[in-house]
Amino acid sequence: MSTSIQQIGFVYNPQVTEAIELCDSLIEQLQLRDCSWSSSAEKLVEKQQEFNSTSLIVILGGDGTILRTLRVLAFYKIPMLSINLGRVGFMSELEVDSACAGIKKYMDGDSAHWIDERTMIDAAVFHENDEKYAGTFALNEIVISRGQNARLLHVEAIVDSAKLTTYRADGVLVSTATGSTGYAMAAGGPIITPKSTNMVLLPIAGHMCLDTGLVLSGESKIRLNILNDAQAFISGDGFAVDQSLKPGDYVLISRSICKASFVRFMPRESFYSTLTSRLGIVDRS
Repeated sequence: MSTSIQQIGFVYNPQVTEAIELCDSLIEQLQLRDCSWSSSAEKLVEKQQEFNSTSLIVILGGDGTILRTLRVLAFYKIPMLSINLGRVGFMSELEVDSACAGIKKYMDGDSAHWIDERTMIDAAVFHENDEKYAGTFALNEIVISRGQNARLLHVEAIVDSAKLTTYRADGVLVSTATGSTGYAMAAGGPIITPKSTNMVLLPIAGHMCLDTGLVLSGESKIRLNILNDAQAFISGDGFAVDQSLKPGDYVLISRSICKASFVRFMPRESFYSTLTSRLGIVDRS
């Protein structure tokens, strides 16, 4: 093993039998019994004492497993190498049949790999009296939604201290460049190169309001004010904050100091060459 590698952590989706079996197989094939640890994504926090001595996280699952892993590891700056066992695997780098060789390349210090750093965003939730009472973060998107409530939300959007508009919609989301190929795209937003620090602000099923996605600078500060009494909820990457939002509450969203770091072997330009296939679009030209 390269002298720069202390130990490797393996995080798997416990609902996928293949992920558990592959985890054991990789540790055995790579002779990592004495310098590795493994955990399901759901119980990852129990391995916290190992993080400071971990040089690489191998994730066995799909994009959902990556996002769950980041809930725990976002502040540790450990590079992640993801093996796709999910349906889409947009953020994954390797398929199962190339997993062992890929990990070995990284362990041996192969210069072919590079680190892909992705921008993340933070959200702080405040009461009307400016008391902060909740917060979350995301690699993909922060979403304010009405949940099962039948009433539209009225959300005032203020960007860099200037009022933009009041959305009347099922919800409002702020997406990173990474998240622009996910929920944001489904809601009608643009796709942004993952190298960008830009954010996208757009309503979800807007009604008689500005319903076009707006691309914002990565330095922008976004304030979303809850105006009406329709119950609202906030989530980061699909993970809900326990408390609901009340009228007068507001959310401040900005670029996070944290970044998600992915180990890549594919060329840096591969985002464009693999975009349509990863989205399941057949190019018939």
